[in-house]
Amino acid sequence: MRGMATAALILGLPVTVAAQGLELGGSISNGCTGDSSGFCSDDMGPMPALHGALWVSPRVQVVLRVANLPLDDQSYSTYRNDRLNFADDPVARTPSRIDITTTSRSRRLVSGEVLFHFVRDGGFGAMLGAGLGDLSDHGTLACLPAGCERVLAATGSAAGDWTTHVNNLTMIAGLSGRVSRRVQMTGGVRLHNFAGESLSTSEVFLATGVLFRRF
Repeated sequence: MRGMATAALILGLPVTVAAQGLELGGSISNGCTGDSSGFCSDDMGPMPALHGALWVSPRVQVVLRVANLPLDDQSYSTYRNDRLNFADDPVARTPSRIDITTTSRSRRLVSGEVLFHFVRDGGFGAMLGAGLGDLSDHGTLACLPAGCERVLAATGSAAGDWTTHVNNLTMIAGLSGRVSRRVQMTGGVRLHNFAGESLSTSEVFLATGVLFRRF
């Protein structure tokens, strides 16, 4: 919700200036989450996105974009440690090992962006932009053996669905141009929370938008 509110505010500001067109479209990207280097971890794959945009001048575009990166399941084991000996729950002091699995993992990015197109009439040109929004991670946590949920609670975790949110800063660079009177194409790179380690996301994208109306 914070990301939607931020994006809506960004989108709302220029509308009164000189809106020239409304664009709706989508994109496909190859995306990945960050690691300690700030670039790609092993979490990567297709990253579809939808966008709506207002052209406030022939070169300036204000965009609301929603992208989703599905992620593979994760499994690992944790072995008992001395902290469990102090748990109030007797069950939490019993197991020697807990197997933990996170399923239905995904990363969603909602952002309001401002893009500047250097394109000349009838061709393709450079595109630069920046955006603000929300990055959220989602998943479902389960564990074994029976009763392990009480063990997780004793260590500060919880079984079941979970979602986390952080602010997202996006930098965009690429090429753009019109392939017909009403069809716009863009391609390039988006860096989300660059150098933010696990909170960063990188994507190479190709987007198509259709101009529906001129104001």
